[in-house]
Amino acid sequence: MKKWIIPFFSLFIAQVCYSQTAEEKEKIKKLTRVKELQEFSRKHNDEYQRMMRQIEPTGKNVTSTSPDEPPKIVMRLDSAGKPVYAKFLDSDGNQAIKSTSLYAGGALGLSVQGEGMTAGMWDDGNVRATHVALENRALNLENATVRNHATFVAGQIIATGAYSPSSVYGKAIGVAFKANVRAYYADNDVSEVANEVANGLLVSNHTYWDVPVSYYSSSAASFDNIGYLAPYYTCVWSAGNAYLNPTTGTDQLVHYANGKNMISVASTAQLTNYTGPSSVVKAFYSSRGPTDDGRIKPDIAANGEDVAGLKAANDNDFYAGGTGTSFSAPQVTGAVLLLQQHYNNVNSTFMRGSTVKGLVLHTASEAGPAPGPDITFGWGLLNVESAAKTISNNGGKSAILEDSLGGGKTFKREFIASGSEPLAASISWTDKAGTVVMDNDPMIQLVNNLDIRLSDGVNTYYPWKLDSTNYNGPALKGDNNRDNIEKIEIANPVAGQKYTLTVSHKGSLYNNGQWFSLIVTGLEECVANRTITSEVNSVSIDQQQASATITLQNNIASGGKAIYHASDEVLLKDGFTSVSGSEVRAYLEGCTNDYNARTASADRVVETFPNIPSPAGNTEELPENAVYPNPGNGVFNVNLSGIPSGKVEVFGADGQMMFGKSFKKQSHMEVDIKTASPGIYILRIVSDQKVLTRKIVKK
Repeated sequence: MKKWIIPFFSLFIAQVCYSQTAEEKEKIKKLTRVKELQEFSRKHNDEYQRMMRQIEPTGKNVTSTSPDEPPKIVMRLDSAGKPVYAKFLDSDGNQAIKSTSLYAGGALGLSVQGEGMTAGMWDDGNVRATHVALENRALNLENATVRNHATFVAGQIIATGAYSPSSVYGKAIGVAFKANVRAYYADNDVSEVANEVANGLLVSNHTYWDVPVSYYSSSAASFDNIGYLAPYYTCVWSAGNAYLNPTTGTDQLVHYANGKNMISVASTAQLTNYTGPSSVVKAFYSSRGPTDDGRIKPDIAANGEDVAGLKAANDNDFYAGGTGTSFSAPQVTGAVLLLQQHYNNVNSTFMRGSTVKGLVLHTASEAGPAPGPDITFGWGLLNVESAAKTISNNGGKSAILEDSLGGGKTFKREFIASGSEPLAASISWTDKAGTVVMDNDPMIQLVNNLDIRLSDGVNTYYPWKLDSTNYNGPALKGDNNRDNIEKIEIANPVAGQKYTLTVSHKGSLYNNGQWFSLIVTGLEECVANRTITSEVNSVSIDQQQASATITLQNNIASGGKAIYHASDEVLLKDGFTSVSGSEVRAYLEGCTNDYNARTASADRVVETFPNIPSPAGNTEELPENAVYPNPGNGVFNVNLSGIPSGKVEVFGADGQMMFGKSFKKQSHMEVDIKTASPGIYILRIVSDQKVLTRKIVKK
């Protein structure tokens, strides 16, 4: 395999990472508004302590010492000042959600099982951390009673199946069965979550509520605030078990599950294998949406009925089968750990929370009686295999981008459809918290209103949205002004057709900008030629390939990473820039469907040109045809026509002059750098009038 490394950029050589290291946590913290989160945590802790002193002189929640008896955890005070207590959402799903494909020996050829990854968990008490199936990978951070519910939920995330007895429900095995859990008592959750997230926590799991609602409450706003301050955080919440409660009517969702930035999880009936939309049946208790402002909730579904799990009476205690959205949500939490681990293994960085949510919802298996999202299953059944393949295929059959949109700006990118599967494109973003309202208030809670469109030059394609006149009916396609995820699906795209994707916004943007995540699937894996003009920003990873030529006319910002493969050449044209701190890899090789090959580390570290002397005079780019052949084997011909005298120089990455020769009344000069290592060099012509420069590639 021929590799041509572009040596005039600062290049970081990444090592494969299988866990969230201390260094990676620090990187996330630098992109997190830590001080604001710490202040947010302190404020909510003070409010919680005042509330507890008001209802209980000791400042403690009422609890019991039995693992089976539910605790009485005060979540808030009602309008009369009386305490409202939490309820816990009791109800082998790994095959149904296809997480087994990521395990060692699985269908994808990976070995992603949660090694070194950590989830936060807030529940009804302590986990039996000494349970044989948990292998001491659960850490209790509060002095609380060991509970069945907490132990079962932890097991759904991280339990190993090695010790589980067989049952008609399968073995009790967590989705990320080699990961860790940090377990908290649920009473002071907002403050504690903010504090954990300020220290780099990627995902938290919550399976409790007080009363079912569908309006945008202060509880939902609190967690939306945390997500907005911590862009790499994902919050997973049970949707609720209120479908059969005659007192709730259409208000069925957990308070928090109405939040915009979290993943709210419904439950399916017992499910082993997905065979199509009709194979997914709603669990009889699972809460439905929508929210009062018409947003798509729940977001996604997983199996939460008759799930094998752990009990807390002793270290070898197992359930036959538990039921509830308490046991579907942790499957999503475990899946988030696996997907973050896989993405980090491939890209040496973690996904933003909006990317995680967008990826999980974009790749869900269709469920329900009609295409598109609905108020029962959200975007469908969790499909971890499909999400992982989208990560692996990034730069080929799929694209995953993290970018930002400035006020009044438009983002555009062209994609080529394969025609062998639907073309799907979605954007998702972490929105600022909305306005807290009362029950049945339909005020739209979207703050930054982004829009996605696809066009083939003749037709414009719109995203899914709920039918606001009939929420029980099929979803429609049109302008979506409510959701902070928008997805376009073209069922039968034309093979080889170029589609232009546009991201824009309505009105003004809070803080004059918005980060967003873009997921596209159904792409042609290998096109002949590409011209790349889209900027690679400070947190983006751009992977693209072509069977012949890639022409670069884009900017690579500091912290940005670009990986380009082309059989014949990677051309740097006017408009291409890369600043210090960016990373660009150019490979002269054909297209590949092997993500390891597409993202392989460079052979050596290369730097910028810090020491090249800057002569006086105007600097211009030397015309492309003035140096040939380029790329070349080390001997280049330079056209000097129209330049009476001067000097031709070639500099390497370290600023060292590789070639220098003066000329006078000379039409051409031969530049010989055959002894130099393969790579890219700077050739320049210095004359009395001006300085002309050109990048040259030695094969």
